[in-house]
Amino acid sequence: MIKYLRSLFCKVVLYETTDVNGKKTRPKWLFYLSRIPYLTIAIVCYIFLFKNGFAESFISIYANILAILIGLLSATMLFGFESLQSSKEKEFDGKYEITINDVQKDSEKTYIVNNEVLNNSDSRDSAARIQQDNYASQFVCFTGYNIVLCTITLFLILFVSLFEIDAYDPYNTYFVDLKSIRWEHVFNFTIGVFVSIQRVFVLYAMGLIVKYSLFATTSLVHVMTIKMKNK
Repeated sequence: MIKYLRSLFCKVVLYETTDVNGKKTRPKWLFYLSRIPYLTIAIVCYIFLFKNGFAESFISIYANILAILIGLLSATMLFGFESLQSSKEKEFDGKYEITINDVQKDSEKTYIVNNEVLNNSDSRDSAARIQQDNYASQFVCFTGYNIVLCTITLFLILFVSLFEIDAYDPYNTYFVDLKSIRWEHVFNFTIGVFVSIQRVFVLYAMGLIVKYSLFATTSLVHVMTIKMKNK
């Protein structure tokens, strides 16, 4: 699972650092640098506003929104798969497949050749198909990444609520004399660290979920626009 999640994250980085024509627009380090403001805002909000935990109404509403988003995004992602599949079928119109056997190397290679001479309109159609594929791939990638963020956030909220530590104040945790450290001190310190990370991640993921929802919506609009133009 970690392998596929890493692959999904790499695709997110790829689509955020390239344009719709596949050209590099910015280096990867700028992508990672752009995440710092989200993390900084999440930490500041946690320290000054949510060190005692989130309100119960917020947890209830936010958990419901995440559950709805997971189902909605999973359903809409199927549209991206259908769009990619249909564009791949059109890609081989007027093209033929040939296989060349290399006797010396005992191998064979398959090539796709076009029997038609491309004119200006064909080139424009080909560019439009490439852009449609890229927009559809972006839509699938950003939607899938959004589903992962929503799922992780939802389970973190449910986990904290399950053990009734959503109102735990980690600032009440302090160090004692090493000789008097007991199991409950270590346990409370661990809970404080976990709750702090959980609250920062929930706030951090909230900003990313909004961002990639807008990205996915924009990609979907572009796919629909190109489809309507090609009709």
